[in-house]
Amino acid sequence: MLIVLRVLVGVLLVAHGLVHLLYLASDVTEFSLDRSWLVPEAGRRPVAYVLMAATIVAFVLVALCVWQVAGLTSAWPTITVIAAGLSTVLLLLFWNWHLVFGLVINAALVVGAVVRPAWLEQFMGGG
Repeated sequence: MLIVLRVLVGVLLVAHGLVHLLYLASDVTEFSLDRSWLVPEAGRRPVAYVLMAATIVAFVLVALCVWQVAGLTSAWPTITVIAAGLSTVLLLLFWNWHLVFGLVINAALVVGAVVRPAWLEQFMGGG
């Protein structure tokens, strides 16, 4: 049962990373690179592409931690905070109120990685 849960959680983490690719879909208005309150128009796409790629890679690494890939297991708190941080920066730079759920997910991930409750440590293989 634990293996199934690990697979499911890992897949959800990868999906959370991949959802950032919706910024590339012109018909999904919630995710738009056409507006940013901070990034000038000329820099929007390059900044967004770098953040999208880094976010996806980071969330795949978090999933690999969940799947207990050797060498990554103990790094899960740091990688999780980095992944959630990258995602949060991207969401905030290209903000739309519909994206608040993504910030909630990121906040929950950061809290889990910082507080590291016993049940989470045990799930991640540290306890």
